[in-house]
Amino acid sequence: MSHSSATSALVATRWVEFALALFTLLIGVVVMYGSLDQGIGWGDAGPEPGYFPFYIGLLLSCASLGNCVLTLIRWRALSVAFISRGQFRQVLSVFIPIALFVAAMPFVGIYLASAVFIAWFMWRDRIRAKPYGKLMICSVSGGAVLASYLIFALWFKVPLDAGPLGDWLALAGRTLQ
Repeated sequence: MSHSSATSALVATRWVEFALALFTLLIGVVVMYGSLDQGIGWGDAGPEPGYFPFYIGLLLSCASLGNCVLTLIRWRALSVAFISRGQFRQVLSVFIPIALFVAAMPFVGIYLASAVFIAWFMWRDRIRAKPYGKLMICSVSGGAVLASYLIFALWFKVPLDAGPLGDWLALAGRTLQ
């Protein structure tokens, strides 16, 4: 690994592989432990409820231990960068808006959250490379929300959560009638 790639590396592949193997090992152990409460033996009517989950957890734990050993054996070869700082910034530039979008939905509903989410990405791309105007951004984000409402709420009769704002608008609409 060259000096420039070593300084820009955020984390080495070996640490990601080892952490993932430990994480899946933990999941396997939790599944096995939870299966013990359900019974992992063989009863008069066949296997008890925890029988198959226990052995799936055991298989997952064994495979994870194998991955831990393989990672330790290949420790030097896995010293290459898993992700650089620049690549991680790119991932975060998408992950953070998605996380905010999901976090905002219970409070403002899917429609408003979607409009803001789409508008944000279009505005961000306008700054970076594409010449989107404000009218285009508003039209596309509003049009996508309108299309979602028409398709799901009106045509399929599957209303999406509009949040408190949608509840307020529905209440205001009923009082006007």
